[in-house]
Amino acid sequence: MSEKLGGAVSSSALRHIRILNNLDDETLTAIAEQCQWSRCEASREVVTQETASNEVYFVCSGRVSAKIYSEKGKEITFAELNRGDTFGELAALDGRPRSSSVVALDETLLASLSAPLFNQLLNDSPSVMRALMMELAKRLRVADEKLFEFSALNTGNRIHAELLRLARTFPAGPNQANIAPAPTHADLASRTNSTRESVTRALNSLKRKGIIDASRQAITILDLEALATIIRDSDE
Repeated sequence: MSEKLGGAVSSSALRHIRILNNLDDETLTAIAEQCQWSRCEASREVVTQETASNEVYFVCSGRVSAKIYSEKGKEITFAELNRGDTFGELAALDGRPRSSSVVALDETLLASLSAPLFNQLLNDSPSVMRALMMELAKRLRVADEKLFEFSALNTGNRIHAELLRLARTFPAGPNQANIAPAPTHADLASRTNSTRESVTRALNSLKRKGIIDASRQAITILDLEALATIIRDSDE
């Protein structure tokens, strides 16, 4: 369920939001007072694809996942958002329906700002506008990467490439990463347009080669260079 929070919530919760972190305390406090605050349980759908809502959401704690569903119900996951991330800005900017559904992965604290207030914030704060542009540019680069992978890589190597992408967020040394909590096989399949069986085969193969160690809690990549080499060699 989604629990609406009454009363003022400290502006310190917004200090972690990347597009807002250059604002002064007074401005953050004013934004916090304009926001609607809610706490969502895991598996709660926050935003529904193709609906006409246009609030912008700030992830103050927890995790959410952005998904698209085909007419036949196939699920494709294209982003996981953590504390500090923003979502819903596209609908606020262009007034069109939601481009994806967003589901809470853990208990998540969200602050939402109406589209008119968000657009006014962009007009009033060039630093927020630039930070938002940087975030959108980063997402576009990831989308370009995935477009290439879907076009050029086989199923196994798409899974390898997704592990490398996740590793950027969970570095554990110069040549290692510790992805925790571990994505489920179904989640990795959804991210790579593959199947759970394909994910199981790919992970087991990497285990046998000593490149990863995987448990229910985490996927530890023991040799990032070796994982990248597998992808490069397949393209030769």
